[in-house]
Amino acid sequence: MTKDEFLARVEKAGALPSRTEAERRAKAVVSALARMLPDSESRRHFAAQLPGFLKAHLLAERPRHLKMTGDAFLQHIGRALDAHAPEAQRTLRAVYGVLRQAAPGGAADFEDHVPKHIAALLGR
Repeated sequence: MTKDEFLARVEKAGALPSRTEAERRAKAVVSALARMLPDSESRRHFAAQLPGFLKAHLLAERPRHLKMTGDAFLQHIGRALDAHAPEAQRTLRAVYGVLRQAAPGGAADFEDHVPKHIAALLGR
């Protein structure tokens, strides 16, 4: 899936005003998701499944593993977006839904490696 196609889908799924906003939100969500993975090998594997622009963003960032409750995870995303938890949840589901379309095998593998309370937030 091309960058433009990916962002168009995120823009539509999230009812966002622009591709720029879709990209900002996609990067925030991918960064937060990577922090839920327990080790660098899992993060590298997750990054390998992403569209190129998100892979480059994630690899440049080098996120560290965080342990969080589901509420804390949504608050973490909300802080990155300057939004409240309900908006963070909508954004998480919109971005992750498009990631699931772009790399279904990678999404399933990701869900196997994160805590169940985080996987439950992804809107399967």
